[in-house]
Amino acid sequence: MRQRRMWSFLVVASLSALSLAWTQEYTLRVNVKEGETYKYKMTMDIDFGGQLVVFSVTIINKVVKVDSEGNYTIESTQENGLVKFGDQEMPAPGGLPTKTTFRPNGSLLKMEGENNPAAGSFNSMNYPDKPVKVGDKWEHEYQPSKESPKIKVEYEVVGFEKVNEIDTLKIRVKGKSLDESQMPMSFDGHTWVDTKTGMMVRTTMAIKGLPVQGAPAPIDGTMRMELVK
Repeated sequence: MRQRRMWSFLVVASLSALSLAWTQEYTLRVNVKEGETYKYKMTMDIDFGGQLVVFSVTIINKVVKVDSEGNYTIESTQENGLVKFGDQEMPAPGGLPTKTTFRPNGSLLKMEGENNPAAGSFNSMNYPDKPVKVGDKWEHEYQPSKESPKIKVEYEVVGFEKVNEIDTLKIRVKGKSLDESQMPMSFDGHTWVDTKTGMMVRTTMAIKGLPVQGAPAPIDGTMRMELVK
């Protein structure tokens, strides 16, 4: 009888904790400081004419500036780039450092360097002004650069999860170009964001029609990024 009561207590406590997590509201804002570094491991499985190409790289994002309005600038560098095509592997060039400035709500403000404007869409979260809970949805339209068409992104908070001991909100992210004749890009996946810092902890994304500098045609594939430091 005592054991049964203990199990009942544990079940009720677990359900109560789960209910609290799903009804709790979170104010999502990016809270970073100058000098902080966020290192991510990124892997892309690319469909290249019916052949699988795997690209992996470590991305180092350093916060180089936070202004009085809370806008923050990230300097990104790459290392350990590797391309695998069948049984062949070759190092991938790291490229020059790039800088991207975001608003406190995670939306893109400006890009400098060799950034791919379309790729920048995956890092731009556009958090809403009001607190959110599981089930809340919002959307945003923006233009990554003067040369690219507008992109519409839809967001939905789908759960609360721990990722590598970090409390995160799991957010569905679905976007597409509003001018498919110029850039027929779309993406669909999930991003896990730290509830305290607002920074991305993990992203998994299916991508179609991504324009990449040097590639003969837009690429399709899947992308995974995860915070490793």
